[in-house]
Amino acid sequence: MLTQRHWIPPGALLFAQLSHGVSWVLLVAIGLGGGYVAVSGLALAWIHVVALGWATMAALGILLHVVPAFTDVIWRRESFARLSLVFFAVGVVWFTLSLSLERPSFPAAILLGAAVAVYLTTAFVSLSAAVAGEQRERTTARALAVTLAFLGIAVLLGVWLAAAFSGLAINVPAGLPAAHGHVAIFGWLSLLVLGVSSRTVKPITGNASRFSAIHILVGPLMLFAVPVLAIGLAANIAVFRALGAALLAFALLLYAFDMFDILRRAQVQHRPPQAFMAASVTWLVVSLALGGGIIASNQWQAAYVFVLLVGWIGQMLNAHFYHIGIRLLSTIYRGESDETPPGELLDSRLSWLSFGLFQLAILSGVVGLLTGTMPLVSIAGILGFLSWTTMLANIATARNQARNHIPISPF
Repeated sequence: MLTQRHWIPPGALLFAQLSHGVSWVLLVAIGLGGGYVAVSGLALAWIHVVALGWATMAALGILLHVVPAFTDVIWRRESFARLSLVFFAVGVVWFTLSLSLERPSFPAAILLGAAVAVYLTTAFVSLSAAVAGEQRERTTARALAVTLAFLGIAVLLGVWLAAAFSGLAINVPAGLPAAHGHVAIFGWLSLLVLGVSSRTVKPITGNASRFSAIHILVGPLMLFAVPVLAIGLAANIAVFRALGAALLAFALLLYAFDMFDILRRAQVQHRPPQAFMAASVTWLVVSLALGGGIIASNQWQAAYVFVLLVGWIGQMLNAHFYHIGIRLLSTIYRGESDETPPGELLDSRLSWLSFGLFQLAILSGVVGLLTGTMPLVSIAGILGFLSWTTMLANIATARNQARNHIPISPF
């Protein structure tokens, strides 16, 4: 008997959600530990749990559906891509544990790199088939390929850093960690969010963008700005840093303007995913302000990274989980052709409670990190964990609703 293969691997989303929960527990521990969190082993572990375990694992799982759906190609060697996610998960656990002990494991970094290499190879081979497709599919395939290339670059830089910490690499630029982080957050995760959200915002809101010129401009700006900023950070070239940061901020502000306009006109009555999207874009704007403060020599690095990962990327993930994740859950129990709206399966009270708690958690964390008030960071972790458990309770509600559904025979 053949095992059913779902359009998004449920295990990838499950691992991402578990990493999400662990990230809040780590934040509590960071707050209780006191001190400047940006340089501690727990802080580095937290960053990678969020960036790799939560965001990247969710993204790689969702892309197994997005690539064929958006480009009209078949994912080649899909079994290898799915298997690579298992090794990626093992690598995430191994590497983040080693970071928490302040002893970054080079073998764990190699395992992560190998898993990503297998996944990317199958992805690039699959996307190459879109060359013969329609113009829209070719354009989408190129955008996805470039975004995945940034993931590959971020992983290579991460492996280089792990080798340096293990005493296996020399001549590591002082700005390489910052370059690695910006390539990962903006080149990989942010570009992916921009691309995917431009397609998913219509089913979530009922509206599309009114400003096609913004989409034409934002992508190229990001593609130019991220490498320039990364080179400026790694090589300590002030003019590159300034130019890259300015162009990046301009592109993301254009995106924010467009997204707020779409959300303002939303017609779909299931509001929580829209609220999460609005919160995500709001935190993006906040993060850009914090980045400007860093350029002006303010010590806001910890708050900046926190808002980017949990506010901007994290809340956009929550928005899509409350839409795509619940759609996947519904198809598991009701069949691949099921079209039940997520709002019919979720408890709106739990949706709004989780939304409110998440935003309070982020606000508490930002204030705590900006002011050095570490108890507020622990409170942020507690609030975040409560919001995560509320989301899990809502998922359980949706699961029960989907499982108890009895299809009505058309005969």
